[in-house]
Amino acid sequence: MKQKQLCCPICHGNKAEIAGENVKISGRFEDKEFLTTPLTVLQCMQCGYYMFFEKSAQFTEKNS
Repeated sequence: MKQKQLCCPICHGNKAEIAGENVKISGRFEDKEFLTTPLTVLQCMQCGYYMFFEKSAQFTEKNS
């Protein structure tokens, strides 16, 4: 799997905190209900945008 540096699509910030792990989103479309696979939710530290990644995504911490 290709690894990329985290980048917020809104403000292009590279810092985020984990807002939730193993989150499943449910919903309804027309007459069908759906449930996503487990997701990791990150929230951008600069603008607050929520980013959703599938369970196989890997994250590292950068200590300065």
